Amino acid sequence: MNTNIFDETFNKDFFLNNFGKKYLYKKDIIRNHSKIMSLDILNEILSIRTNWNNKNFIMMLDRKPINYSEYSSLFLETAGKFLRPDVDKVQNWISRGSSIVLNEIDSMNTGLMSVANELQSLTGGRCQGNLYFSMQSHQAFGPHCDEHDVFAIHFEGEKIWNIYENIELNPINHPNFKYSPEERIKKAGKLIDQVTLRPGDLLYLPRGQYHDALASMSGAIHVAFGLTYLKPIDIISVLWDKLINSDYMRQDIDRKSTKQDLKNHLKTIALELEKVICTDENTEIFFNNIEKWPYKFKDYSLNNIISEGRKYKVSKLVKIEKNGEQAFLTNGNNKVLIPKEYLEVTNFILKQDFVTDHLINSNFKHLSKTIIIDCLKKLNDMKVIS
Repeated sequence: MNTNIFDETFNKDFFLNNFGKKYLYKKDIIRNHSKIMSLDILNEILSIRTNWNNKNFIMMLDRKPINYSEYSSLFLETAGKFLRPDVDKVQNWISRGSSIVLNEIDSMNTGLMSVANELQSLTGGRCQGNLYFSMQSHQAFGPHCDEHDVFAIHFEGEKIWNIYENIELNPINHPNFKYSPEERIKKAGKLIDQVTLRPGDLLYLPRGQYHDALASMSGAIHVAFGLTYLKPIDIISVLWDKLINSDYMRQDIDRKSTKQDLKNHLKTIALELEKVICTDENTEIFFNNIEKWPYKFKDYSLNNIISEGRKYKVSKLVKIEKNGEQAFLTNGNNKVLIPKEYLEVTNFILKQDFVTDHLINSNFKHLSKTIIIDCLKKLNDMKVIS
């Protein structure tokens, strides 16, 4: 999928002026956006009923969640009966102004996966895409901030985004950062900007930036790609087992300890944490976690498999042994004579880790297909390839 939001100019300006600091609006920056998501594509995705459940299919009306039972029905499927969104009920709620939120939609088609992968490559973060379908003048959420960076890409209709002055410092998914609607309004502060997103537009919001949005026409669709990054608190959970191995950390605290005793314990805990955590081994663990942090979004490529033909793994326990003009396959214990017409192909195969039908055929066009097929069959029967 061809986009232009990740060219060198964008990268340089974005990381210098905006990344983790300030919101950014880019007009008409997503090429081929209608091939990534549209009303028709959304209809197709929604129609795959077994994709959806009470966790990833949410409906809201005027800032209030609708109970899942109000828009779902029990359906009989191969594995049993399941509550799934009901087309008639969902569309009835939409006609009344309700919004749909589809969580983790990032792998629903190759276009969305492409955007998610590019954002991960750009930022080093871990991406999750949530889709928002909205009707005119009905708001799903009031002023709020997210616990991750947001790249909002607009696909259908129009939506007005309000940007507020305040940024929450390093919020995470924890009760300490769960505020009431009234508290969020106070924390948001004054309105500092208003941006209207149209198809192909991008809005970047750094983690903690207070905002809200309202569709200015019915049928507005945008996907909010949320990017999270590795945090020190994540590493503490990874290193938990290291702390368990500390004899001191497992010892009992005397219930009759004085406050001074407990203060001394805290000092000892701090020293023990430094001793356990600050090692070369843990530095390597830290590094590996950063490297492996992004998700791996992969789409199927069955056309490539078909064109390559069957794939074979080549045994490393077998080699060719020559005796005069004759050549043999041997595993050290037994040996089998290689017919002369098979020798060239067999020698090539044993130098590879894997081979495919296409690789063999393209390298031995001078040989008949009968010889190649027969050679591969015999090698497969002898477990030289599998």
